[in-house]
Amino acid sequence: MRRTRAKRSGLASVLALIFLALFAILGVAYASMTQSNMLQASNQTHVQTARMQAEGGLSYLSYLINGLSVARAPTEQDLLDAVEAKLRAALDGTVNLNYGTIRRDPNVITVPSIVTDAQGHSFSAQVYVADANSGAVRVRVYGYAGPVSRSVSLDFDLTGGGGNFFDYGVAAQGPISLIGNASIRAKSDPNEAKVLTTVDNDPNKAYNLAGNATLQGDISASDPNAVVSLTGNVSIGGGTVWNGKIYDHIHLGIGPVEFPEIDPTVFEPFATNIVDGSTPTNGNKTFSNIRIKAGTNPTFSGNITLNGVVFVEVPNKVTFSGNLDFTGVLVTQDAGEDTYNQNTIKFAGNTTTRGVEDLPDTPDYHTLRTMPGSFLLAPGFGTEFVGNFGTVNGTMAAEKISLTGNAGGEVKGTVITYSKETFSMVGNSSLTINNPTPSIPPPGFSFRPRIRVNPDSYREY
Repeated sequence: MRRTRAKRSGLASVLALIFLALFAILGVAYASMTQSNMLQASNQTHVQTARMQAEGGLSYLSYLINGLSVARAPTEQDLLDAVEAKLRAALDGTVNLNYGTIRRDPNVITVPSIVTDAQGHSFSAQVYVADANSGAVRVRVYGYAGPVSRSVSLDFDLTGGGGNFFDYGVAAQGPISLIGNASIRAKSDPNEAKVLTTVDNDPNKAYNLAGNATLQGDISASDPNAVVSLTGNVSIGGGTVWNGKIYDHIHLGIGPVEFPEIDPTVFEPFATNIVDGSTPTNGNKTFSNIRIKAGTNPTFSGNITLNGVVFVEVPNKVTFSGNLDFTGVLVTQDAGEDTYNQNTIKFAGNTTTRGVEDLPDTPDYHTLRTMPGSFLLAPGFGTEFVGNFGTVNGTMAAEKISLTGNAGGEVKGTVITYSKETFSMVGNSSLTINNPTPSIPPPGFSFRPRIRVNPDSYREY
């Protein structure tokens, strides 16, 4: 009996050792699996954090460079120069770069590591031209978390600027003033008569409307602190002070608005016939495709017919009085800033105008007839309308424009002023804006190209 108990006791010990070994193995396996899961979780956390760092950096750099204007017909280096200048202005010498600077070799801009939190997470970036033919700029951002890095990229395509600028009936960089019975109306849709000023930090009022002044469209101002002065029986967008609805049609703080650049050179080659001090400009005269030489200061009086392009050199003071029949476009050399008192164009008589599309289909006008949409391109010039001008078949732009007395008519386009001087309409002066399809800039106007994000180009690496 004793020997049986000893055998049973020995078997139990062996079984205990086996179970102990098994539990030890299971414990080791469980610990190993737990450690592996923890490593996987840690790695996944690093991966997600690195991705978030890259995407956050991409969002920040996109904010800095989206919409950036560049040189006309930019080369690959022009694109990178513009981006480099913007990034340096925002980042060089800042705490973001630990008071360092971005780097540039001829074809790549490098943004050094930017630490984003106390754990040392960070991102860096490279900017380069992805497609020189299309002007696409690629921003590739690298995010870092622990031993892990991930990268993402976006392309920025070269596009035209301007947006919906030509939706406005009147757009001025200075204040706008309508006094008396002055009015800006729409031919059909009230939106055609929308009015804009981008004046800021001006001691005067952005808008000064008094008497029976009428603006059929809404008014907008770039500056959120713009002052709108309303005196008398003024109407805006169909609303008046008396019914309280006028304030629904006033929009302040809409932000910066890009004005088009004027390029008179597109019309200059057509002006081949010289007008100078020896040229008679009074009586019954007809002129075609003329170039008014600098310092001529002519007065066209009597019954004057103008066809084609009238190109004005600077300096000059040009006056149209009497009866003017003008079919074509008037353009000037750029007189520069603050010279609108020395360089002037005045319409003082009865003016009848038609667009270039109404010129005879002859060799002299064949190409010009295909360039409708512009009537006045006068950079640097002060322009005054005293008489009635009927219908103007195109956009008018000058440094300064004013309408006085009974001046007025219909404009098939936009009226644009570039100086900080007031766009002024007084007395019974009136504008009727007829601009049903303000889609693209008319000839002689253009916007600087810009690089804008292409959301479909997003990539993960």
